Amino acid sequence: MTVLMIILSILMIIGGIGCMATPVQTFSALGWVAGFAIVVAGFSAIFRYASGREDRSVWELVGGIAGVLFGGFIIVNVFAQFATNMVIAYAAALWLVVYGITGIAEALKLRKLNLELPSDLRTAGWLVVMILGVATAVMGVICLFRPLVTILSVGVLIGASILISGIKTLILSIQIIRAR
Repeated sequence: MTVLMIILSILMIIGGIGCMATPVQTFSALGWVAGFAIVVAGFSAIFRYASGREDRSVWELVGGIAGVLFGGFIIVNVFAQFATNMVIAYAAALWLVVYGITGIAEALKLRKLNLELPSDLRTAGWLVVMILGVATAVMGVICLFRPLVTILSVGVLIGASILISGIKTLILSIQIIRAR
């Protein structure tokens, strides 16, 4: 199992670097990936319904069929893929704005706590959190109003997320091996 985790983590690291190196292609694939995920979820619902459970509902079957049809439509329709890509990109931009604002709020809370400490224990950590919050919110606003920046940033963010997950999984795998 640990060897499989190491292999998967290496693939994630390579995939993350690949996504970051080709952010436009990563962005372009979002609609296809979302469509595929919807199809898989639809088939999963259909199979759950077909399993014959007593508590099954016909709505589970209807939802599964709708998911397969809708996901399939996204996969085969370039315009639906682009619309899906844009929805994901703007949702990510809005998330950045909200995440930045919450960072600013946390920084203000940290500043208040910092001021309550004796002067020799005070740090400027709250200021770092504030700067990161402001930068994140500004990046989100820029992404909302500059579609090209949005396209590039979403691809890079996805790649960075996959890369970080791969590194964390690799570190965890190595720790498991060392613990044995």
